Amino acid sequence: MLSFLLIAFVPPTYVQTTWVVETGSRLVIDGSSNVNTFSCVVKKYLQCDTLRMFAEGRTRRLRFSQCTIHIDVGQIDCSHRFITSDLRKTLKYPEYAYMKIHFVSLDDPFPVTASQRIRGVVDIELAGRTKRIDLWFDVSHQASGRLLHLSGQKEIMFSDFKLEPPSKMAGMIRIHEELKVNVDLFFRRAD
Repeated sequence: MLSFLLIAFVPPTYVQTTWVVETGSRLVIDGSSNVNTFSCVVKKYLQCDTLRMFAEGRTRRLRFSQCTIHIDVGQIDCSHRFITSDLRKTLKYPEYAYMKIHFVSLDDPFPVTASQRIRGVVDIELAGRTKRIDLWFDVSHQASGRLLHLSGQKEIMFSDFKLEPPSKMAGMIRIHEELKVNVDLFFRRAD
């Protein structure tokens, strides 16, 4: 009986893996106004962020230690000068030069099954405000599991970050509250 109790209280084992965010990763923000729709992309992903994942031996969840992706707000391009400028201003650029995606946890993406979707929990920091959200990712692997692609989308609101949507011409042109954030993340295993 005592050996059973000792086994039951043995701390879980953790396996650490290190992943580098590839430069092909991208972020697209789709929005609309009372006049038309727009799509904003990050022109260049210049960071070389590294994520460290810890897989608990008894669960199918990954936890993170070093886990923040930095996206330069100054690299957001909406293909329309005024919308780009207004969006950057709304996001309080350059005071808050980076949008940050902080990974909290992720369902284990291994092994991949057909049409696999996994749940991630992330904190998004935008214009000095942080919001925790659940984000569902489609998963694919390449190169024998050394390359990982996570693709997901989430609708967020300006008000989630206590921001006012931009408007122009005394309010005649108004950006709607909802934005759809599309994330394509490519990771390369570094260990």
